[in-house]
Parts: sequence; structure tokens; C-alpha cells
Amino acid sequence: MSASLAPPHPANAPAASVPSATLPWSRVYNSLPAVRNLHSIDLDVTEACNLACIYCFKWRKQAVHMDLATAKDAVDWLLAACGNFRGELKVNFMGGEPLLRFDLIQKIVPYGKCRARQLGKSLHFGCTTNCTHLTDEMMSFWRRFGMGFHCSIDGIPEVQNVNRPFLGGGASSEAVEENVPRILAYRPEVMARATISPKSVRFLFEGAKYFAKLGFRVMTFKAAVNCDWEPEDLEALRSQYDKLGEFYIDAQVAGKPLDIEEFTKGLKAMHSAETTSRFPCGAGRGVTLVDPRGDLWPCHRFGPHQCAGGFRFARLGEPFNDRLRAVFLDYNALEDAKTDCANCLAALTCRNWCYAECVDSTRTLYDPGKVYCEAIRILHREVLHIHDLLRSRHPGVLSRLLKESAYEKAA
Repeated sequence: MSASLAPPHPANAPAASVPSATLPWSRVYNSLPAVRNLHSIDLDVTEACNLACIYCFKWRKQAVHMDLATAKDAVDWLLAACGNFRGELKVNFMGGEPLLRFDLIQKIVPYGKCRARQLGKSLHFGCTTNCTHLTDEMMSFWRRFGMGFHCSIDGIPEVQNVNRPFLGGGASSEAVEENVPRILAYRPEVMARATISPKSVRFLFEGAKYFAKLGFRVMTFKAAVNCDWEPEDLEALRSQYDKLGEFYIDAQVAGKPLDIEEFTKGLKAMHSAETTSRFPCGAGRGVTLVDPRGDLWPCHRFGPHQCAGGFRFARLGEPFNDRLRAVFLDYNALEDAKTDCANCLAALTCRNWCYAECVDSTRTLYDPGKVYCEAIRILHREVLHIHDLLRSRHPGVLSRLLKESAYEKAA
């Protein structure tokens, strides 16, 4: 296995600017948003990472680690901020690479489970990981508490090792290949998420076959729209989607377990009674990020690096910026987005663009940019092809696909 960064010990970490003790309940309530009903938090337990991904959206990562008091405050804050929400609450460990802070995770999960039970609520924990830092002790802990995984990897070793090298250099694919089977043995429906850049787009289809060989049944491919895409790169994306679509169709017809998220969601959107959602995602509405310093942001994609920290909602214990949150609560993609969105052929399946990518690409919250729009049109064209082929030749298969996806069952 390739060498990886040892887990940082909090005693050796730069002190985060956060309270040293948990917040009194009066301060918890004083810091809640006026309109509550938050149901999920992303918890950045560290900004440290053992990889140096070339497209990472957290460009200015520092070796700052969350302390236990802040983690407890964040869980207490979520349990109060959910208001009358009666579904399952979620905490997703993020970073950096969150498994580098397994020491903290071991303490906060039992705490959160206990607090939720005391309040008659259900709290689920998960983790987004790069799959390079995993131990038997971690796997045992995950099983004990029924926790989730989300695997962020980029495909075949040639792509993974260029896009996601170890910090300081070195290939990371060997560690991924060693650890992924252990994760899938625990949860077979864990998703593989690949980021597609102009340099790696020509290997997209090979990446899908590689994921299937590793044992992944669920996968997704997201274009990094903050990169410089040339017309020939977008044409390569079109060609790769054609191959990926045939791969998907063949698997469905053969009854093999394969869920490519953007295809399955696209098919379901075409048959949904609802029009395009007024919200592109849950950022700032149902979801909030708590960073290692105890600051609150709309989601894990936001932070001090964007607009000089202008999207900061509050710090735990401070009054919440309801006026800023209203920007997300009151947004209507059907009315507030670019004027040509309503006339776009891909409008029906264009539901998941990212506020933070809009800021990166166009310095607004309302326009994801030309690269995103062209990429989503290419995807929509392939979804239409898959739909029409299955409807004419395999209607039973199409009917099955319109039901709940494997990932939705396992998340």
C-alpha cells in the first residue's frame, strides 16, 4: 500500500478560533436561524488532506482541525435547528480527508446518537472519503454505528494518479484498490464519484468499466466546470457519454446491478409530474456546513476563499444571518436564473447545478456558466437516447429504472 499521511493529533494542530467549551443551551437557541427545518450538516472535521488533487475547490487548505467541543456544539445546533423536521437527520464528515480525524469521529458519533435519542430524533452519520486511509478499526466502528460512505475517486489508475496524487507526490491508486473492496463488502451500494476534467474526460468510459471491475454498482461523473474546457474537450465528453450510455443500457437489459446516477435521475425527471425544481440543491436551506473553526456556511463548497468569506452565516453561538440565508430560501431557479434557461431543451433534467460553481464561474449565484450548460445539454441528449431506446425495445426495463435507485436506498 502506498504511504499516506499519518492522522494528525489535535494536540499538534494549530488552534482553531473556536470556544473551548460546549455552548450553553441559551446560546445554541440564540444562534438558530429564524426559519429552521435544517436537516443535514456537513462537518469539516479537518482541512488537512493526504492528497493534493489538482482541481480541489478548497484551494487554501490549512492544517486546521476541529476540536471535540466544536463538534459537539455543531451536533447540538443541528438537533435544535431542525425544528419540527421529523425525518432522519444527517451529519456527513468532510474535509480535507475526514478519516484523518478518526479520533474525533470516534467520540462525536456516540455523542450525537445519544443526544438524538434523548430528544426522540434519529441521526445518521456518513463520510465522504478519498479511500486512501482506512483501517480495520475504522471499518469495525462504521459497522457498529451503521454509518455511510461516499467514495471520491477519479477512475483508472492513470487518471487517479495524475488528478489525485498523494501530498508530496506518489500514486494513490494502489491504496484505493486495496480499500474499496473493504468498503463495498460492508455496503455494496456505496457510490463512486468521479470528477471529470478536460485532461481526464477522454477516459470517462474506461473509468466506468474500472469502477464496475472494482465492484461498484453505483457511480456518478461530474464535470469540473471551473476548469478551461475547449470545444474539442466537450466533443470528447459527448463521445464518452455515448459509450457510457451503451454500457448502461447493456447492463440494464442484462439485469446487472448498475446505477449511473445522472442517467437514472435524468430518466426519472422525464417522467416526473413535477416541473424543474425551483432550487438547484439544498445548500443554505436544508444543509449547512460547519467548518473546523465553528463557522457556518451554506454547504461544503463554500468557505473563506469565496467572495472574501461573504457567504458566512454565523459562528456557532453567534446570531444567525437570516438575511443572507433568505438569498437561498427565496431563490427560484425558474424565475431568477438566466433568461434562456426556460427555453433550454435540457431544462427538465437540469436540476443539480451548484451555487458555489456559479460563484466560481460567473461571480453570481444564478448562472453556472457556459461550460456547465453545454455539458448538461450533452448529458440530456444521451438521457433522451437511453429513454427512447428502452421505451421502444425494453419498456419493462425502463419501468424498473423509474423506481427508486440503488443509491437512494443505501445513502
